[in-house]
Amino acid sequence: MAYLALYRAWRPRRFDEVVGQEQTVTALRNAVREGRLAHAYLFSGPRGTGKTSIAKIIARAVNCENIDDGEPCNHCSTCADISNGNFMDVIEIDAASNRGIDEIRELREKVRILPAQGKVKVYIIDEVHMLTTEAFNALLKTIEEPPAAVIFILATTELQKIPATIRSRCQSYNFRRLTIEEIGERLQQVAGASEIELNDEAMVLIARRAGGGLRDALSILDQIYSYKGRVINKEDVQEVLGLVDDLFLGKLMDAVFSKDTAAVVGMLNTALNQGKEAQQLAKEAALYLRDLLLYQVLGDKAEFSVVTEASQSFIEQQKQQVDKHKILQALRMMMDTGDRLKYSEGNKFLLEVTFMEMASLFDESEPAVEKKKSVTKKEAASPEKDEKSSARDILWNKILAGVKAQKIPTHALLAQGKLIGSKDDAIYIGFKKGYKFHRDRMGEKPNREILENVLQEIFGREVEVEFILLDSEQYNDIIVKKAIEYFGEDMVEIKD
Repeated sequence: MAYLALYRAWRPRRFDEVVGQEQTVTALRNAVREGRLAHAYLFSGPRGTGKTSIAKIIARAVNCENIDDGEPCNHCSTCADISNGNFMDVIEIDAASNRGIDEIRELREKVRILPAQGKVKVYIIDEVHMLTTEAFNALLKTIEEPPAAVIFILATTELQKIPATIRSRCQSYNFRRLTIEEIGERLQQVAGASEIELNDEAMVLIARRAGGGLRDALSILDQIYSYKGRVINKEDVQEVLGLVDDLFLGKLMDAVFSKDTAAVVGMLNTALNQGKEAQQLAKEAALYLRDLLLYQVLGDKAEFSVVTEASQSFIEQQKQQVDKHKILQALRMMMDTGDRLKYSEGNKFLLEVTFMEMASLFDESEPAVEKKKSVTKKEAASPEKDEKSSARDILWNKILAGVKAQKIPTHALLAQGKLIGSKDDAIYIGFKKGYKFHRDRMGEKPNREILENVLQEIFGREVEVEFILLDSEQYNDIIVKKAIEYFGEDMVEIKD
């Protein structure tokens, strides 16, 4: 027999096997037992929380030959056929691939046909929010007045996309995300039955990363089991999922808050050289900052995403060390970087620059954000833009200070430019149209070498520099276009 994935093997087959969703399960089981099922249901909630599983339990229950107290027997031929997908009167439709009006018209014609095998025809329409407006309109009348022996069960992860006319004709049940404890309990049950040794730390880590979905948790366990075998610990989960240890994150953030950029760059290089993905590192760092922020606000009531007992001492100290408003700024910066890393070719460099900018936020000796010479109304209305710009300005000030310490004339030339951003192993420095002379002089070998030496001291390795001439009327330089395409137009600031 072919191997059956854990999430399929452990799919609940009775109401009393469903994890969580107690109110929904109780209501539906009572309706089945008392013969008060509605003609249409709408199940909504996050993926992997039991919507389709409960729909199939209802389908078995209403057609079961030996129903017992509202529960299907799961032994009769009808239950077996429904479980195996061989029952003619239980029709599953994926609305993502059958979303047009023609498919719904065909459904309307078939609804009128009496059940062929069982007592009730059950239509389960998954991801129903994917239907077109025309398809919803075609479905409307059928859902409102279906034949007596027909039940519709609509499932969706995006309730807000369902027309009010459809929602008003269905009994709605909202499925909640499962708690870490609920997921962990089922993981231990599955592991015990499958002869898998899953320690508590690994179990909690899987449960946290499942995002409230039991199906995701079982899929993760299955993936790790296939790779690591029957003994699974916390390190195995981190390796398979590409996660970094929360103790590493605690030390990394300690270096950030202490403004130790050399240590930050060194730790990032170590993690990346071990095969960690830059985007995953950014995501993990954002989750750590989120945990720290919640710990500052909620204390012991905070529910952590990545912090465990191993890093508890770090977060306890950092709670007193850093300001929550700056943590919020750093969190926004890291989340923004995570989004940019999805489309970035220079992942390593962008991640390093972001961490150094983030460290600059916690440097009390740097100029405050309020000391900017001019703030327009538009800028004042965009605090996130101000945070990104101020952090980049702080890094630019460090570069200028380093150049000035080596040669004042070079500093005078460079000071007319502006740090635009970074990509791959290069940084981009822009000069306004009237400063072509300064750009050209900075491109000469002596001045370029001074700047490159300063950048090497900051980043700990050789960095390429691109000098860009910014046209105040249009961006006709191909490098500028690429820079704007990558960094966004808000990154390239041109002031008269």
